Amino acid sequence: MLFKIGSLSIYTHGVLAVIGIIGGVFLLDRLAKRNALKFDFLIDSIVYSVLAGIIFARLTYYILYFDQFTSFREIFYLWQGGMVSYGGFIAGALVFALLMRINHQPVSRWLDVGSIAFLPGLIFGRLGNVFAGEYSGVLTSSKIAIDGVIPVTLLEAVFLVIISTLLLILFFKTKLKQIPGMLFAGSLFLYGGGRFIIDFWRDEKSLAFGIALGQYVSLALCFLAVLWFIFILRKEHNEIIQ
Repeated sequence: MLFKIGSLSIYTHGVLAVIGIIGGVFLLDRLAKRNALKFDFLIDSIVYSVLAGIIFARLTYYILYFDQFTSFREIFYLWQGGMVSYGGFIAGALVFALLMRINHQPVSRWLDVGSIAFLPGLIFGRLGNVFAGEYSGVLTSSKIAIDGVIPVTLLEAVFLVIISTLLLILFFKTKLKQIPGMLFAGSLFLYGGGRFIIDFWRDEKSLAFGIALGQYVSLALCFLAVLWFIFILRKEHNEIIQ
């Protein structure tokens, strides 16, 4: 808990999540303008996408770690922490893409900027996990341990900062943003690959071949990213021929 106002408790996790969302919105505004995209209609879409991300991130956590809950209503106790970032990432992206299509917007270009702008929310969310004492790692005697476990949530936050920095460099310093969908595919591949590796130190039961369910989802994200890369490259090739 960060502080208390009367009977209202303000938790660090919640404050950091709000900071991440606000930061993501400001970043999306800047990226959209640099990509010649209209931002004025987007507020409602952002709200729905963020809500979908939060709901599915929490629902995914409940499905994977249902043994930590004594009743279904505890799924609404968000202040206690417990979210799976890839569940929020996938749901938020799908809702965002659907709303862009409904509004007759260039979906691929919006997914490019949206995937980058979504990362601050994930970063601050993971920092919130750290401050809440949710390290999620396996037991270890390593010097990097916190309370005797590997701080997987902290490692993921650092990794997300690296991904975010790399994607911003690619957006501002290269011509990749001129190829719709390329940065979105890159973000999927980098995030999925990073999560797959980091999750070897996550305290999670293996599903098969020593690999946990979350890691299979990460591999699926990488596979989808590769398919998206192929689709984009073929589309670009056909447009050049025409």
